[in-house]
Amino acid sequence: MGFVKNSLFAVAVVIGLMAVPAGAKASLLIEPHLGYILGGNADYNGADVSYHGPEYGARLGGQWLGFMAGLDYAHSTFTTKATALGTSVEVDKKRDLLGVFVGYNLPIMFRAWATYYFSGKTTNTETVGTNLNGNYTKGNGTEIGVGFTGLPFLSINLQYRMSTQDETQSGALNPELKTKEFLIGVSAPFTLL
Repeated sequence: MGFVKNSLFAVAVVIGLMAVPAGAKASLLIEPHLGYILGGNADYNGADVSYHGPEYGARLGGQWLGFMAGLDYAHSTFTTKATALGTSVEVDKKRDLLGVFVGYNLPIMFRAWATYYFSGKTTNTETVGTNLNGNYTKGNGTEIGVGFTGLPFLSINLQYRMSTQDETQSGALNPELKTKEFLIGVSAPFTLL
């Protein structure tokens, strides 16, 4: 139920932002993005966890002069490798993130943004030992990103993301799983109107 409530809140924020006075020359922003998680890591129950893999998604919102805001969705697939006491276990996973972002397009071929992911779900996609297929963790996170917009119709992006996963399908995850990751990618920001 929290996902529906948070999603409705995010949609209301975007609609509210689009109600900026008409004289501000607002445009609709549609920005598909494709990237790669170069390095993700976490420390959970004494195990070092690392992962990397592809990601795709899109941003949808509004742009007023250089300011931009809206919704951000990202889907990624990766294999986590947890190492503890000389033993390692690999598990394939998929993750869906939904959040709100704000940013600014600088006049010198750069842009910057920050995203708050209010909904994040990471699901096991295979069965390995006690890591059953379909088991999941939920949480939220933040991201900061910068992009180089010197190429026509493309932005080359570098992002840093942190997340906290504090819930499982059984209701709790103790201790919390905190992740940090770097991403590199491209996006195609289109504005309409």
